[in-house]
Amino acid sequence: MSAGNKPKAVAIKTLVEFAAKTGSLDRRFTPSPTGLEGIEGHKKVTAKRHKDYEDEVSLSITYGDITFRGRADGYDPKKQCIEEIKTFYGDVDRIPENHRELHWAQAKCYGWLYCAQHDLAEINISLIYFELRDEQEYPCEEMWSAEDLKDYFEQLAETYCAWHKQLRLRQESLYSWVEALQFPYSAMHASQRIMAEAVYKSAATGRVLMAEAPTGTGKTLAALFPTLKALPRTPVDKIFYLTVKTTGKQLALENIELIASDKNQHAPLRTLELTAQEKSCLEPDKKCRGDSCSYALDFYTKLKSARQAAFKIPILDKKALNQLAQEFTICPFCLSMEMARWVDIVIADVNYYFDGMPLLLALTQEFDWKPCLLLDESHNLIDRGRSMYTATLNRADVLSAKKAAPATIKKLLEKINKAWLSLLKTMPSEAEGYARLDVLPEKLGIALEEFSNGYSEFLQQNPDHSVQESIAQEVFFTALNYQRILELYDEDFCIDMQNIGNKEEILTLRNLIPARQLGARLGFAHCACFFSATLRPVNYYQTLLGLPEDAVHIKVPSPFSKEQLTINIATQLSTRYRDRAASINPLCKIILQQLQDAPGNALVFFPSYEFLQQVEKQLEVQLGKTNTQLLVQSRRMSEHDRDLFIAKFNEQDNLLGLAVMGGAFSEGIDLAGDALKGAFIATLGLPQVNSINEHLRSLMQEKFGQGYDFTYTYPGIQKVIQAAGRVIRKSSDEGYVWLLDQRFEQQQIKRLLPEWWF
Repeated sequence: MSAGNKPKAVAIKTLVEFAAKTGSLDRRFTPSPTGLEGIEGHKKVTAKRHKDYEDEVSLSITYGDITFRGRADGYDPKKQCIEEIKTFYGDVDRIPENHRELHWAQAKCYGWLYCAQHDLAEINISLIYFELRDEQEYPCEEMWSAEDLKDYFEQLAETYCAWHKQLRLRQESLYSWVEALQFPYSAMHASQRIMAEAVYKSAATGRVLMAEAPTGTGKTLAALFPTLKALPRTPVDKIFYLTVKTTGKQLALENIELIASDKNQHAPLRTLELTAQEKSCLEPDKKCRGDSCSYALDFYTKLKSARQAAFKIPILDKKALNQLAQEFTICPFCLSMEMARWVDIVIADVNYYFDGMPLLLALTQEFDWKPCLLLDESHNLIDRGRSMYTATLNRADVLSAKKAAPATIKKLLEKINKAWLSLLKTMPSEAEGYARLDVLPEKLGIALEEFSNGYSEFLQQNPDHSVQESIAQEVFFTALNYQRILELYDEDFCIDMQNIGNKEEILTLRNLIPARQLGARLGFAHCACFFSATLRPVNYYQTLLGLPEDAVHIKVPSPFSKEQLTINIATQLSTRYRDRAASINPLCKIILQQLQDAPGNALVFFPSYEFLQQVEKQLEVQLGKTNTQLLVQSRRMSEHDRDLFIAKFNEQDNLLGLAVMGGAFSEGIDLAGDALKGAFIATLGLPQVNSINEHLRSLMQEKFGQGYDFTYTYPGIQKVIQAAGRVIRKSSDEGYVWLLDQRFEQQQIKRLLPEWWF
């Protein structure tokens, strides 16, 4: 259900989870039946009933302006009894009380709906727990009057309808507000208007748009503003602004604040920022359950008040959620997951829509939303897609888990190790640390499945065992992920092993072409806009991102002129891997001369930390007698340190930053005016030549006839354009870019660079 959108129907399950759920969070892993196992369990129970027994009984009732619907598991006319069947594993006495209350709430609602449809004065209700392993039924039966069931149902329905009324009134207000909404600046510049019109048209027609727009065009505003304007006039009812990097989320929040504050301070627009659990947690040293963490204690009981307070806040960013968390002593991460149902715009990492079991895709399917996806810096989605659909197993983790695991688990881990050793014997003798497997390792797959099943059974019997805090649990989740990816495995994947021969082998089910997986998830959206400064060649991105054949591509003209940016190519310099040691001195001379000729802040981008550190040593010596300060990106820079790095450029002058190509400082940061006068790019950005990339190259050649370009050239030049795009951000900016490699003179490279540069 979209925020405020009048639904045709609401599921009874949704009703009771909203209005009847109480108790604490408990995010321990608890083995539970899969959907398929649940269906099979239901069939086994109902198969035992007599021939007059009715299963899968459809029920509905209208209360207020909402029709509540559901499907009771069964009805026994001889006993005049509605049955609600819940499958489980383990000890029935360990089913938490708040779960039982929720199950009873669902059963009682079905009881009332049946009484209302069949004019019954009373009915028996049986809640049946069915243990799947021993196939034992644990029934609990109660007699209820129709009047009492009606009172109970209407109490829940009234709570939901009151909430729904708030949503409907806010949406009516939102649509009126959007109709009158004006662009936050006096006018769009010509390039923004071209993109904005295309975005609006994609929302109206339900198409996918690829918008290639130069860095500094104002793409974020040109994507958000027209999508908002489309809300009252198109099927779009949600906006998902998806990013690959944290900096993109912040930029989106700033633009939404700009749009909303243009009208008044009480805009009815509601926006949510989703932040990963590990970054949201306020008590990371506690366990995520009510008996350990105060923010988890009575979460669902406190949720009603916290949800109402959150609903009044226009922008639920990390700071606002933390304030609510303190006010209501409630988990900010789980509160944000709840509020994703009730807002207009969700700003989140791409994994919340495109990963294995993502929140936003699940909600889209559950409530039949018609979202518009806005994918910022979407060129990055190729690599992120590959990582989302890849599974990695580390033998060192298996061996480590064995040491402290209980005996039952240890035996299963040893089976994995034995299967792994058998697999190693099949590796070719010439494999020097790496080998690609031609077939899936069947014995290892079986051992992993046996381990995950056995581990689940162990936890069913020992739910509080300390193994849940050990590396064995990490191996378990890794095994589950391996099995998930195994179900997707086809010609777009490969399987390989690295670190062969040192007990730290890494087996990887590797996705090479994410198009099929990304495209399947994209199909659930109403429309989408993929936007970036680097979306060419079009066929490269369209093919690997799985975009439909009728996707529209627009090339937004740059609002900047070549007079604003001086492009210099070091035609006598090679920064190829074999030439890097010899390139350090001439590279430093170019940097020092440029800083002397045009003082101000600058960034130097390198292909690796190794090369960066070699140049850093030289620059430290040569800059020692100048007033230029050196800032260096470190390998494991925290988010806080990255923010400080950027802040210094906005506050100080004569800074020289050393950063890695494709890292946090080559994309998504805004350093306008004197904050950045120039950039030096000490590489073509080509990915490393190794066995994995060479296999990718051969596959790309076989499938698309452009193996080298798809694997090396296009991903490399994409990083160059992004890094150079940090320099010119506004029409008043002027600066320079040094391309520090003679290969930039080659015509096949030049034609991939932005035309306005030359």
